[in-house]
Amino acid sequence: MPHEVDEGNDSDADLAAIDLKGPQPRCEGPKLRPFQNRKAAIRFIKRLDDPAIEGESHVFEVVIARKRYALKIFNLYPGDSIPESDLEIAGLDTLYAHRDPFYNECRAYGRLDESHMNGKIAVRAYGYTTIPATEVHRLGKDFQVNSWEEDAEEHEYNELPLERGLFRAIVKDLIRDDVRWTHKIVKRMKRDLLRMREQGIYPMDIQSRNYKGGLLLDFGSAMTSPHYRLDTCSDRLYEKVMDHDLYEFDQMIGKAGVKTWVIAYNKEYMKRLRPRSHNRVKYSK
Repeated sequence: MPHEVDEGNDSDADLAAIDLKGPQPRCEGPKLRPFQNRKAAIRFIKRLDDPAIEGESHVFEVVIARKRYALKIFNLYPGDSIPESDLEIAGLDTLYAHRDPFYNECRAYGRLDESHMNGKIAVRAYGYTTIPATEVHRLGKDFQVNSWEEDAEEHEYNELPLERGLFRAIVKDLIRDDVRWTHKIVKRMKRDLLRMREQGIYPMDIQSRNYKGGLLLDFGSAMTSPHYRLDTCSDRLYEKVMDHDLYEFDQMIGKAGVKTWVIAYNKEYMKRLRPRSHNRVKYSK
């Protein structure tokens, strides 16, 4: 049976507090807006992600206010995954805001909103919301989810979700029918990827499983400028970041066996992108 969640008991004051400490990353740069119908009941229909792959989130088909969406619910981010060397570069606020997969998606979609490309070059996101931990536990039983991470290191970014038992989520378009990758589709996918990068969004995880309907739907690993890694790394590492998505795109298309001359990585094009004047930015610790 479909699983229903009623989120109509939060006061406006509580939601304002959540905006400050929970879903919104406390850093400079773009931010995703809240989902318009956050207080509406959520009816869970089925699980959409692959049960064999345990990642940083799980995706469900849901009904909210009579409309069907894909709801991506994120695990809490474990603080011990931050490299000690990065603590010498930036403070915890910045590191959490630039590394947590939920924040990565919020910042990428915030930039897509700013550039009016949300839903045009990537699967549309309608905003963030929160799910009570009690309901997440029930989802785990009903849909066989065994990897909810509730032992994330306690930091003030996680303080509110831990105290009130809230999990963070993003509401996206539900794309039912996939498309067969043809030369035309691949050409558009490449164009979309290049347009993202022109907006300062580097997905960093270009895999066939992260596309639906020819559109990218996963930004959990994305770097969106301004980003401490892009702003402080060496020229050599910067070049690797510039190359990464395009190499992965070409490998993905090659593995898919698509007959096309489309190639994302172009040496001369990359040379034009590499010069930068914003290197060596200092972040407060």
